[in-house]
Amino acid sequence: MSEEHNQEIGQALQDARIEKGLSLDDIQQMTKIQKRYLQAIENGQFDQLPGKFYERAFVRQYAASVGLDADEFIKDHASDEDLKPVEPDFEGARVDTDNITRAGMHRETESPVDKTRQVMPKVLIAVAAVAIVLIVWALVSAFSGTSKSATNSSSVAVSSSKVESSSSSKKASSKPAPKPAPKQPAVKVGNGVASGNTVTYNNIQAPKKEEVLQLAATSDAWLQVTDNAGTMLFNGTVKANAPQSIKVPATATNIKMQIGNANPLKVKFGNQDIDMKNNGATVWNANLMIKR
Repeated sequence: MSEEHNQEIGQALQDARIEKGLSLDDIQQMTKIQKRYLQAIENGQFDQLPGKFYERAFVRQYAASVGLDADEFIKDHASDEDLKPVEPDFEGARVDTDNITRAGMHRETESPVDKTRQVMPKVLIAVAAVAIVLIVWALVSAFSGTSKSATNSSSVAVSSSKVESSSSSKKASSKPAPKPAPKQPAVKVGNGVASGNTVTYNNIQAPKKEEVLQLAATSDAWLQVTDNAGTMLFNGTVKANAPQSIKVPATATNIKMQIGNANPLKVKFGNQDIDMKNNGATVWNANLMIKR
């Protein structure tokens, strides 16, 4: 945005605030945006804001707090360049020893040991399935042999033996079948840790298959979602009562979320709740570190 354009936006928002009889302290209380950022917006000094993404987020929140339609306001005051998606900066990315990706995204190369660990569960499952088939076959064979022996002996046994055998069979068949174990969720989220303006989940357990990130909001929330390959999975507004389902690739080991209005947002990954832990902050980030 040009400086003149920024001043037009700031003046329009200031006029709407004054018309509503609100002070900057009131707007700060409503939006949770620091007063110095609100003052910078009104003065058209957008270079004092944290970044391009937050310029749009703050302007949207300011417009909504003074009773304006945020989408219409942005549309009326945005240039063609303003409407382009804001790409995250992945330059200088690295993965630290604590497995948290910092200053961008970077995909680690899988070692032979990692590949062996991924294949081993499948091998164990296959071995277990073969063992179960052999056990069932042995039980069926044993039961069949026992039935034939009992039939041959019953032809020469006294009637009292038949009655006793029949009674024993009824008792055996009256035993209840064991209940199957309840299914465990395929995704285990673990505990998130909030630090600064970010919540990080370091140990999300998920199978190596495509999962779904579910977004819902009670009022408009805008955000960007990217994976560790730098792919933009979502960039836009989650409308009230209009949930979004985002497909997360089986190769994704990190999901980064930049959120402009976190309070009304509800997030699930693999149908498991993700607590934002934002404690009332509206501008918020979330890092989901996935182990497959």
